[in-house]
Amino acid sequence: MDHTAYRKVFRDIVKGWSEVILDDRKFYVKHLSALDQVDIDEIRESYYQSALKRGIPTQEEILEDLKKDGTWTTKDEEDISRQESFVDQLHRNKSQLILKSQIDKNNESIDKAYQTIDKLKQRRSELIGINAEDYADKRSNDYYIIKSFYEDKDLKTPVFPEEQDFNELYAEDVVKFIQVYNDSFKNFEELKIQEMILQDFYYIYFPFSDDTVGFFGNPVCHLTYNQLKLIVYTKIFKNIFERNNHIPEKIKKDPRALLDYGNISDDAKNKMKEQLDTHKDGSTLFGATDEDYEYAGLDKPSDSSQVSLQKAAEQKGGSLSMEDLMELSGITKK
Repeated sequence: MDHTAYRKVFRDIVKGWSEVILDDRKFYVKHLSALDQVDIDEIRESYYQSALKRGIPTQEEILEDLKKDGTWTTKDEEDISRQESFVDQLHRNKSQLILKSQIDKNNESIDKAYQTIDKLKQRRSELIGINAEDYADKRSNDYYIIKSFYEDKDLKTPVFPEEQDFNELYAEDVVKFIQVYNDSFKNFEELKIQEMILQDFYYIYFPFSDDTVGFFGNPVCHLTYNQLKLIVYTKIFKNIFERNNHIPEKIKKDPRALLDYGNISDDAKNKMKEQLDTHKDGSTLFGATDEDYEYAGLDKPSDSSQVSLQKAAEQKGGSLSMEDLMELSGITKK
């Protein structure tokens, strides 16, 4: 996204609605709030009860049948729980890691674990098929989307009046409105909001994030979810910038990398700095990359020691034995 697109994201979050075009007509889509969520939960429950009355089985009932015939086993379910516990542990470990290279590898492990979880859940979902919970989720979600469209910017005149029965709408009409809604709200995914906060134009708003009412003119309970995310992540990033003086330039606009940097504990940062700083005599800490030194706010020592090792290896035919390394280090073999 370019700067203009991010500015539009900010504008729409502040307004609490977005303008969309459908069949050459302008519509105004209201952003979801916590108060709206209560209504959705109530609608979902009504669809859930309706599904049960129609004889649509629950997920639990279907899983029990799948376990009986061996299609989906208790071990399969435990595999998901085990992977989720593994991810939780990786997240806990991350704050104690010292080097950025270690954090990057940890993130790779997290991503792979999530991929495994997604595959397991996808297989389970395909086996379960139609169920009461998914039916209620989809119907209530579609209902809310349809009811979010308004004719005016003040959000006073709904496109579909409250008294209109959702079930009376033609399927093709519902699909069109849902599609334009989903396309519009891709810009308000959590990552997009985080990226917007880190754009240069937004930095002037950082000092005002502590005053939610002053920022939006509404109490917290009346804010949309997008507005709440904006305030929360503004405070998080503001805190990271205030607490750290040596943030590498290359990560200042990378939300995930910046959050990882901010989550490193102070003890781990001090330990990292101590270990790297002890090698400022010209030797580098084994495994430490250029980014690791940049993370610590230190200049990486010259590569003279590495060059010497390379030359010594060339003289030995391309590789060095343990005895060779001990000799180069001034350690005599007894």
